[in-house]
Amino acid sequence: MIWVVRHYDEIEPIILSVDEKDEISIKEAAELVMDAFDFKGDVIYDTTRSDGQYKKTASNAKLRKYVPDFKFTPIKQGIRMICTSYMEGYEVVNKVSFVRTNSNQRNRRLVRR
Repeated sequence: MIWVVRHYDEIEPIILSVDEKDEISIKEAAELVMDAFDFKGDVIYDTTRSDGQYKKTASNAKLRKYVPDFKFTPIKQGIRMICTSYMEGYEVVNKVSFVRTNSNQRNRRLVRR
């Protein structure tokens, strides 16, 4: 959120999260991504693993105090925008990779394929 970068100077963190009523599950998020990519394949959920934490609501009261009329981008629209941007830039991003310049170094350089 650009407002935070430009105007928020406090040491305490500010939560940039939707209101509790707008929260969605990971399954719902995955389904939105599949829809945005027009994915028609099968999805297999690993039911041998724990479901994890069902919900972890974070209060955005401080954000609402500073910017009470802030409107989040609806999740379906936001995911579609991100997936579209990814698909449009895929060819460019896929042509660039990082390689180690020396096995003992952590420095990396861009290499065009």
